[in-house]
Amino acid sequence: MRSYAILSACERLAQVLTWTHIHLMLNHIPVIGFAVPITLLLIDWARKSRKLEWLSLQMFVVFALLTIPVYLTGSPAHRQMRKMPEISQDAIQRHCNAADFAFWTMEGLGAFSLFALYKFRSSEAVPPPLTAALLGLALLTLGLMIWVANLGGKIRHSEIVASRAAEHLGLSFARTPFSSEGFLSSLRDS
Repeated sequence: MRSYAILSACERLAQVLTWTHIHLMLNHIPVIGFAVPITLLLIDWARKSRKLEWLSLQMFVVFALLTIPVYLTGSPAHRQMRKMPEISQDAIQRHCNAADFAFWTMEGLGAFSLFALYKFRSSEAVPPPLTAALLGLALLTLGLMIWVANLGGKIRHSEIVASRAAEHLGLSFARTPFSSEGFLSSLRDS
């Protein structure tokens, strides 16, 4: 009886979820979670220790693998969103192009990390210049992932489209009063 209830719940969930839902749920993994191995590697460098280095490199490989389903669900999500008239096709295309670049950068980082783990498996640590290069690539990859997520948010979230980066960062000193005409014209200009 229990297995029937679980199966029934899964079937109801499958009827509700679309590729767009799945893509939106999965895309948080490489964006938010990817900061963890970078932070661990930075802590390791600040302590002048190498204990967390291996863990960080292993996590780079894992996040490269976890990014694959995010990337693969993007095309079916795109096909579903294309049918919606209020969705900007230009915004989708910008997100897709950026996602291609960020995805292959993430996969490159995963491959280089796997190479380093294999090549230096019998030594105590990865040579510091290689670790620095991997950290630099990881920071670049994180920036690209954040950029792609921001572009993806602009597909449907009008509050992201209408605002400027400086306002998100609290850097705008001269704020103009809100008007619906200004808001609508900024949407048309994007």
